[in-house]
This record gives sequence, C-alpha cells and structure tokens, in this order.
Amino acid sequence: MNLETVLAKREKKTLYRDGDIVIKLHNEDYSKSDVLNEALNQSRMEGLGLNVPKVHGVTTIDGKWAIVLEYIEGKTLEQLMEENPDKLDEYLKLFVDLQIKMNTTKSPQLNKLTDKMQRKIMEADLDANTRYELHTRLQSANVCTQVCHGDFNPSNIIIREDGKMKKKKLKDESLK
Repeated sequence: MNLETVLAKREKKTLYRDGDIVIKLHNEDYSKSDVLNEALNQSRMEGLGLNVPKVHGVTTIDGKWAIVLEYIEGKTLEQLMEENPDKLDEYLKLFVDLQIKMNTTKSPQLNKLTDKMQRKIMEADLDANTRYELHTRLQSANVCTQVCHGDFNPSNIIIREDGKMKKKKLKDESLK
C-alpha cells in the first residue's frame, strides 16, 4: 500500500489515498479492539441505506492497525461552504437533512451510546456522588437504536460531482 498521499492527519490517525482506496492508519497506541469495532460498525452502516465508504479490509502496517476504505471523489461540505458562501443556506439544508436521515435510521446491532457513557463515567476521575448522579441521569435517557455520529460536521461529508452526499465515517454507537 502506498502511503505517500496524505488526505488528513488527526491526533491518533492519518488518512492516506492510494488510488481508489483510503488507508486510515491509526497510531501504535490505538487498540486493536477499537479498530476492529470501528470497521465492524462501518460495515454495518453499509447495509442501512446510508452513503458511507465501503470497508475493504483491516490490516496492520508497520505494527499499526489500519482500515482500508473505498475512496470517494468529491469535496467536503466544508470546502463547498468556504468556496460558495452565497450557497450557505442550501448547504446547511443538505447538512440538516443528512443528520435527520442518519438520526432516524435504526441499527440495533450497534453498540449503545449509553453503555459507552456508563463506562466513561466509571473510568472518570470524579467523586462517588457525581458519578452516581451522572449514572442516574443517564439511566433516565430514552431507549432507542438510532445511529449517532460522534463527530458530525461539514468536514466529514463528501459531496460528489453528481451532488450526492457521502459520509466519510459514522461513529460506532447508536443512541440509547
């Protein structure tokens, strides 16, 4: 795999383009289970009618875990907003419509966001009273299985030449 063309660099991962694929290479401290879970949940999204890049595989490169994804040609919604400020209302409508579609799509196979938040509360350096209050509040949340993206923003949406939107990635939890 060719790791010369960097598409994006984040704190714990770098995305590379190699022809028709994207290699999302995680840092060496990124856990195997988190990468496998991300790939599993991304593949689950493929069958729900949401436009997300297809997962081609999971591998290691120089001891680091990588997810190999379909490359989507186009511009991010953020780029389009910057290039065409006169169309901002149109782009915001697209953005909201996509979020509504995503948040009304059910996927009971995904991990539950409330389960993740319960674990995070237990791991947090908080006093017992605060943890108890947070657990209690979280338990009163509605139970649902809608898809939730943990980093939904215009830089994560690709608009293809034909005008169709494609999500770069969906987060690994559903709401609960």
